[in-house]
Amino acid sequence: MLHDKKNSIANSPAIDFKDKTTRDKFDRWMIKSNLLQIRLVSALTGLLYMIAALINSMIVSDDILSLMITIHLYVMPPFLFLISLMTFKKDLYRLFIFLLIIAPVVATIGNLFITSELEDPALYMTELYLIIFWIFTVSGLRLWQATISAITTVIVIFVVTYFFFSLSLESFVMHCFWMLASFSFGFLGAYLLEKSYKEVFSTHEQLTQLAMTDKLTGLYNRAKLDELLHNELNRSKRFQHTFGLAIMDIDHFKKINDTYGHQVGDMILKEIGKLITEDLRSTDKIIRWGGEEFLLIYVETDKKEVLKRVEELRLKIEQHLFSISNIITASFGLTLYSKDDTIDSIIQRADNALYIAKNNGRNRTEFI
Repeated sequence: MLHDKKNSIANSPAIDFKDKTTRDKFDRWMIKSNLLQIRLVSALTGLLYMIAALINSMIVSDDILSLMITIHLYVMPPFLFLISLMTFKKDLYRLFIFLLIIAPVVATIGNLFITSELEDPALYMTELYLIIFWIFTVSGLRLWQATISAITTVIVIFVVTYFFFSLSLESFVMHCFWMLASFSFGFLGAYLLEKSYKEVFSTHEQLTQLAMTDKLTGLYNRAKLDELLHNELNRSKRFQHTFGLAIMDIDHFKKINDTYGHQVGDMILKEIGKLITEDLRSTDKIIRWGGEEFLLIYVETDKKEVLKRVEELRLKIEQHLFSISNIITASFGLTLYSKDDTIDSIIQRADNALYIAKNNGRNRTEFI
């Protein structure tokens, strides 16, 4: 079960996660990673527009200054500062991403208004190429979001400069070339950056799985237990559900190791782990508790159902033909979540039930 998940991540191309679960997890990871970048880049860009307005006030003639000040001081900085502030509210994510996508288009339209009033528009048209490059490289937009924004920006620039600007053929051709160059280098940079993000995410997921997985059986290990139980306790309290917790111990496992050796013992542990996994629903969880003990979490169940399922599992182990001739059995200590349980209290209750099962002859289930 866990091996399949690890291999799915490891074998996926770095730029394309094929399963929806991994894609959704990567999207959430990217949102968290990009928040600070969007916040700082938006604020810095707004500040640079204010500096541009100050410079323009010193060097630009009065007939165009009013328009420049309006766009560079009263339109773009507030727009960008608003996006920066919105990043502190994660529930506004979709809205500020939409604003970030259209911000370059707004900046482009403002620039085109300014340059259309100039005798020599080339002096300020360089901002257009910078805007395209900014979209891809520092905005914090995902590749597909940046591509939408950049394509829209390029279309606006092309249409306006072709139909409304009096550019010579040579100037227009070079203008289109610089747009193409800005778009191409920007897109390539954004593509490689997102590819590297996915590679980092894949490595992070694999390392996380390794840290939470028992090397021998491929099941969750004890390090994952607190997280699983914490989530299930919170869910049960919130939705008034209950869940079952069972601790299973392989009977006389030391004798198996002493008689057949630890390699055979390891093989038995793997076989039993597989048997238990086959018996569980996808929502249930199994953890190798340590040595020959396994811990099972049965979600949304009651006493009658969980006792039935644990007894079926106990019989399945007893009747299974293992790789050694001996019949192998297991003892189970079982309990149900009760109000005000903690991780320690529910585990202790299941462990006490297991102790009773072993004292009463083993190969049995006891419930507390």
